[in-house]
Amino acid sequence: MLLLITEGGRCPVKSMPKRRSTNRVVKPRAPRYSSLTAREKAAYDRTTNLITDLRRGEGSYTELLRKYHLGSRTARKYARRDLLGETRGKPVRASKADRRVRDLLFPQSSGDVGIRTRSSRDATKLSDYYNDRDKLLRGKLTVADFEAKWRGVRIEGQELFADAAAILGMSEADVLKMDNLYASVGYGE
Repeated sequence: MLLLITEGGRCPVKSMPKRRSTNRVVKPRAPRYSSLTAREKAAYDRTTNLITDLRRGEGSYTELLRKYHLGSRTARKYARRDLLGETRGKPVRASKADRRVRDLLFPQSSGDVGIRTRSSRDATKLSDYYNDRDKLLRGKLTVADFEAKWRGVRIEGQELFADAAAILGMSEADVLKMDNLYASVGYGE
């Protein structure tokens, strides 16, 4: 064992000043989505919807809490950093973007496949894609406009399926049956 002794007979490590502890309160992290029970996942999803509606300005925070059957503590538990304000008399507002887990349907050549994303911007982009695909199927959007807008667009590192002729063929074969963008894809259940 090697022991360093400097002038004065003190060990250099002992002579270092002590760190002072701060009185900062460390908040616990939000629970991981994969470890939540089915009931907790439902509350998490309702909190995600609350944040989205709060961001769009569809009501006040308390109105949206009532709409989604959530308590303020539950919303804070699952939203954490996505809900801003509510201190010193400031109103609650939502952050501009979030990194919440969302199970979505992703368009591919074989049909819509479930994926998990953490980006609110990707979810918005997918929603716009599905709205435009619906317009294409109803004849409100031309094939050229649809392909020009969505050809080469990538979400989560994958390119969106933007072949309008194939989409129209899949529609006639009843492959495209989408009721809800936020599908129950059965991850971890």
